[in-house]
Amino acid sequence: MSRVSYLNGQFIPHDQAFIHIEDRGFQFADGVYEVTLFKNGKFIDGDAHLERLFRSLREVKIEHNFSKTELIKLQLELFARNKMEEGTCYLNITRGQTNRIPHCPKNLTPTISATVSPQKKVSDEEFERGFTAMTHEDIRWLRCDIKTVSLLASTLMNQKAKDAGFNDVIFVRDGVVTEASFANAFIVDASGTLITKDADNLILCGVTRNRLIELAKKNGIKVEERKFGLDELTKASEVFLTSSSLILRPVVKVNEKIIGDGKAGKVARILSDAYKKFMTE
Repeated sequence: MSRVSYLNGQFIPHDQAFIHIEDRGFQFADGVYEVTLFKNGKFIDGDAHLERLFRSLREVKIEHNFSKTELIKLQLELFARNKMEEGTCYLNITRGQTNRIPHCPKNLTPTISATVSPQKKVSDEEFERGFTAMTHEDIRWLRCDIKTVSLLASTLMNQKAKDAGFNDVIFVRDGVVTEASFANAFIVDASGTLITKDADNLILCGVTRNRLIELAKKNGIKVEERKFGLDELTKASEVFLTSSSLILRPVVKVNEKIIGDGKAGKVARILSDAYKKFMTE
């Protein structure tokens, strides 16, 4: 069966899902998106993803008249039409189509598109072996809390890391570690405290980030949401990155510094297991 995608009220063959050349998303990156994991017959933290999507729409002032219920229905239908029992749904909403003007016109009809894909998984072997990351100045804009489709800076830096032989990049702004190219960053200090940057305009407040913080507390792990710098990052006993599709990736080397004993750590294992259990509940 050919792949099916969604565009503006229609389920159509994926290779026929075209938007107009003057769509604001194409010309101005004027849009927002969410990626939600579908597994065990349900969306994992689906409500939280939709709440963040609607927050993003409000922040960039994209007018719309659709509801959360309608978005859930179209995503479920998309998985059904593709005969997929699990995977990720990419939901993209732009301001819509108009002639190219520098301000944000009102009363446009948003362009809504969605695709589903198999989940990109971290294998048990990859988890135990761990990943690597280089640090780099955070060159992104100052509203990283909005999940917009403007991802060029993150993409360029992710590629720069790969070209240098690393798996990802961890951003640092004014001496403070913010996050990775497409993931939140956590460290574990020598006392076993889990630390991640407080949620503000400089990071995307990740849905998986929030869930893992909750699971950490339930498992007796002390959590601090605060600023930390490069020195704490490289001296940490554990470092890991979290996202909704890859869940949790232990980082065993930052720049040329080996983290901990050079393999996945205790807290990462506890939280990975706890999240797997959470997904089945």
